[in-house]
Amino acid sequence: MRVRVAVPASVANLGPGFDILAMALQLQNDIRAEQRPGALSIDAGPDAPLALNDPAHNLVTVAYAMSCAELGVPSGGVHFTCVNRIPIGRGMGSSAAAALAGVLVATALHQAPWDEDAVLDRVAALEGHRDNAAAALLGGLAICAPGVAAVNMAVSDELRAVLFIPDIPFTTTEARQVVPTSFSRADAIFNASRCALLVRALATGDHAGLRVAMQDRWHQDARFALMPGAEEVVNGAIVAGASGAALAGAGPSVIALTPLDPAPIVAAMAEAGAGAGVAGKTMVLPPRNYGTRVDVSA
Repeated sequence: MRVRVAVPASVANLGPGFDILAMALQLQNDIRAEQRPGALSIDAGPDAPLALNDPAHNLVTVAYAMSCAELGVPSGGVHFTCVNRIPIGRGMGSSAAAALAGVLVATALHQAPWDEDAVLDRVAALEGHRDNAAAALLGGLAICAPGVAAVNMAVSDELRAVLFIPDIPFTTTEARQVVPTSFSRADAIFNASRCALLVRALATGDHAGLRVAMQDRWHQDARFALMPGAEEVVNGAIVAGASGAALAGAGPSVIALTPLDPAPIVAAMAEAGAGAGVAGKTMVLPPRNYGTRVDVSA
């Protein structure tokens, strides 16, 4: 059997929605798995670090092997081939995409009795959170509330995500370590209210409301201190007319949302990054209102 998984990029948090909100974007990795004799193996693709060609160090195969162990089936006899388009370590859901692909290949090859929420549970066991994986699996804006199934809603196709992506990656693990574990009542209310405003703005197409709705008091200031230029890029995007801007997930990339011509925002974000001495590239992507696609053939 052969399985192809097309899994999109995603950006979590969008400012205030720490571990709660994430949006899928029209940029995808393609992972193909083919049953054939031999040990579990993977071709991580020409642009991937060499270490990712080791099944023990690639989240696609790690997630696949973990799923096989849970199902009680051997993980050998499968070769993976990857086409990676999602930048690694830039806050665009690359690790969630990899882990999700591995779980879904196991689900398809071994007829696992897992619904969408069970699949997300298995990805979260590796990731520590489910927001990126939920957006990648379901599409649109995913909302992850503890103790209930993840839900999603469509995002206006008028919006564009403008991303400034630094050349140097940053690990999510390191970025999570600086986030406080407790917050004042005022800051808790601030972020809860911004989350509500953010969901409303995206649900109703009130793009002007994103300016306030994408504000945050929980994680961004601590992460800005680790990521030179990130705050300047956020501010540059706002000054250039973006509806709202924030760190992309744990960073170091920055995302700005706009329904207008993105060119002035692209220029402003690139200029702000260069002014802060941060080399990087920009990318403009529409939201993706459908999730991961899985195709199985004999």
